[in-house]
Amino acid sequence: VLGLLALTIGTGSIAILLATLGKLVTLAFIIIVATAVLSPLEALGWWAGWFGDRIDTARNPGTVLETVPPSSHVTRYVLYLDGIGQSSYNYDFLVKRFLAKLAAILPDDIVLISGFMPYSILNIPLTRNRISSSFWRWVEREQKTHPGTKLSFAVYLKNMFVVAISADRRYGPIYNQGIAQLIYNSLVKYGYQLGSGIPITLVGYSGGGQISMGALPFLKQALGASVEVISLAGVLSGNTKAISLEHLYHLAGENDSIEQLGSTIFPKRTPLFFLSYWNRAKRRGQISTISLGPVGHNGPEGVLDADYYLPDGRSSLQQTLDWISGIITGQLRVEIAAVRAKSSNYERFRQADFNQLQYYPLDRTVDPELYRPIAPWMGRLILPESERRQTVRGVLFEVHHADKLHQHSIGQVVHLRWSDSAEMKKYVRSLTRDVYFSDNAEYSSRVEGLIHPTRLDRWRQVDPLESLAGARPEDDMLVMLREPISVGEAREPGGATVIEIDCEPVQISGRYYGLVRILQPVGDGGDRFEVVHFNRQSHQFDGPKEIVRLPQVVADSNDTLPATNQGIEKSPLNPMGWYIYGAPDSSGLFVVQAIAPRALLGLQPESVIGDREAALEFIKKETWDNLPAKKGKIQSVLLCPQSQTKAEAVQKWQEGDRALLLHVYGGIGGRKIEPAAIAPVYFGHFAYGDAQVIRDPLSDELRFEIEYHQVYTHNARGLISGHMHWSAYMGDRQWGFLGTRPICDLLVKLDAFTADFDFERYRASALSEIVSQLEAMMARYRIGDGTGGTYVGPANNCSQDSNQAMYAALRKIENRVQRNRTWLEKWRDREPEQAQRFQQLLEIKNALKSELMPFGSARADWEEGTYNLGSVLEDRPLKNLSIGLASWRTLLPRLASDTIVKIFLDRGATVWVLRTNQVGGYDPDIEPLAPMTL
Repeated sequence: VLGLLALTIGTGSIAILLATLGKLVTLAFIIIVATAVLSPLEALGWWAGWFGDRIDTARNPGTVLETVPPSSHVTRYVLYLDGIGQSSYNYDFLVKRFLAKLAAILPDDIVLISGFMPYSILNIPLTRNRISSSFWRWVEREQKTHPGTKLSFAVYLKNMFVVAISADRRYGPIYNQGIAQLIYNSLVKYGYQLGSGIPITLVGYSGGGQISMGALPFLKQALGASVEVISLAGVLSGNTKAISLEHLYHLAGENDSIEQLGSTIFPKRTPLFFLSYWNRAKRRGQISTISLGPVGHNGPEGVLDADYYLPDGRSSLQQTLDWISGIITGQLRVEIAAVRAKSSNYERFRQADFNQLQYYPLDRTVDPELYRPIAPWMGRLILPESERRQTVRGVLFEVHHADKLHQHSIGQVVHLRWSDSAEMKKYVRSLTRDVYFSDNAEYSSRVEGLIHPTRLDRWRQVDPLESLAGARPEDDMLVMLREPISVGEAREPGGATVIEIDCEPVQISGRYYGLVRILQPVGDGGDRFEVVHFNRQSHQFDGPKEIVRLPQVVADSNDTLPATNQGIEKSPLNPMGWYIYGAPDSSGLFVVQAIAPRALLGLQPESVIGDREAALEFIKKETWDNLPAKKGKIQSVLLCPQSQTKAEAVQKWQEGDRALLLHVYGGIGGRKIEPAAIAPVYFGHFAYGDAQVIRDPLSDELRFEIEYHQVYTHNARGLISGHMHWSAYMGDRQWGFLGTRPICDLLVKLDAFTADFDFERYRASALSEIVSQLEAMMARYRIGDGTGGTYVGPANNCSQDSNQAMYAALRKIENRVQRNRTWLEKWRDREPEQAQRFQQLLEIKNALKSELMPFGSARADWEEGTYNLGSVLEDRPLKNLSIGLASWRTLLPRLASDTIVKIFLDRGATVWVLRTNQVGGYDPDIEPLAPMTL
């Protein structure tokens, strides 16, 4: 080539040409370096306030592509962030066509906003209000006149450096916060109600994907709503806080070399940096990569090309529209293979017909003199099909029992919803999440046999009722409803009955309960027993006799029977009788699904300890000592340091009184030792609950009605985090723990904690507040905050998270009351008795902080009220270990329980100790194991 040039123009001219080319290359290099160096200045100037009031970032907040009808209730906001070819508020033809078609597809209740400038923190396009604006306007004209002009590279280069700033760890947080402010302004401009929790989707094309990911954590923090990102051929870094998002859908073509740069030039997306935000989010299932097939980045054969057709007959543009609209509307789901390498205990147990709800016909009734319903309203939760969610607006409820006014509803399937109060709406919004299974949840569900809410995977905006109904693979959860309950007719066409509630339903076993003594086995089957009912008039077991069935339950994967009939009539607890829970089968025979020893629940302690030091010694040592000798027995001991006599101590517990329950269980040892107990130490399990003194209608005597508030991780048994009645958690002969584990329930009664305060503007007790906090924690555990799974870790587990709820409840009361100092002082003068109790409550809060956290200050997440659910250890391992050490006493369930009960005893509480040791029939293959303490 040089030879030909020399012959044509001479060697001197070649030298001049080469020199000119060299200068141009040098100039281009200088321009590139200058652009790179100057790129962060706009962000730094915005942060430092250099521009003063001359810049209004609220101007040009974008435009809504289609006006939302006034009658529509907005369910989602979608914002589009364009690629690096954007130089003004106007888009090129391909983008305009794409947005117009997308707006036409989306439902009326979804708002689509576009048109602002994501490559300027000041929301100023290249073509306006800049020294170089005339140059950029010329470039834009050339792009319109000559599509594909090389001058477009100048725009790409400028915006490419902005993308690099967004990905930079030094300047990125500043720039990304500024863009989050632009998005925030746009949302508010177009009617976004702050605090509404309406979810948001950011659609980022090319570099807009990285800008979206960078702005996400700031936007989520400002709005308190779920935010997801759809990256269309996005070039994404690994530095952004991907674990903050609801979900990232990364759509990319196989021929897109530009998108592939992201995984090449950003090392934190590589497997080497396995603890980066990006890789942790991928393992948690927060990132879905979707292949668009043989598609490029932009232009011909790109993701927005309407004239390039794929093998399935769709154009590339149509494919892109199908994916994005499907994701936004929630109609697109990626199915998970249902094959499991290991069956769960839940599946084992369900193989028995008596473990299925249809085994107990609803038209079979019981003698109301011998049996009573567990609650006025009971029924089966049914998860509606995804297509019916908007109509049902809750879950379906098959009514198994109703109050007297609604007996006609029995057998009907009605709509069960949260009440429409503002407070309840706020509560439900705070716990509503999109559910996308993490890799860990998928693996433990498919391979390890754990029960995860697989039916909810890929569902949008799952609320606490749906997470409860969909917690298991089958609609087999029987619950009772707590007051207040409102029954009415739906306003929608069809007029279905609607039940509205303010409290989460309570899991139960059986529909009815009776009080019997077991006389003897009947027949050769080994599962039918003659029983005699309790006579309320004589207060003896001399009532009618009956044959009931106690079916032999299914062994678990360790070949251990959760309960046995063997020798149950010879149990030392049989003379005092059993509460039996169940329902009639199709023949009318009453089938016992759960049991409870009357001697345990009655207010008749074996002994009373009136000395404080002796009470503490009993809690610390005697409660759990010599367990093999106590097998098959119970203990009921009342600790009441202020009382002189047994009668005086019992008299302190009156009908209607409530108590805080501290629950700890131990392990299963013996020949069929459970795998978790093979290690040298066994930690056990901790939970809170509450007990109420009621007058039992069958015996006309006072007894405890117990509910557990189980913060429970996903497990193979199918035990679901939530409120659980004694019959479901302890007494259930198939799923419960009464027959296999040593249990200690401490019932703590202290007026400062269990009695209501009348603060004039509202009434509350610390016990009610902790139940509310635990209800929120349990709902989040069921879906793993959207990841589908919750796991035990050093910083987060049943004990840690339950006690965080306790601390949060006390902090909430303190903050709410002390907000108005002047009013507080007047209230103290008017209500000296309540003021004294309130001061005692604050002392309990401070003592919990001091005792449970040895370094003298509350963990940051406890102090700030931010819940971080248990996850696998690899998720922030060092931080999780350090956080766990900050509250190490709550790592050990038994030690946590002992520490907490001491705090209450020191302040005058009375404590009722209820202990069971593998109660019911006799199983020679198991032995009780005490949980570890220090």
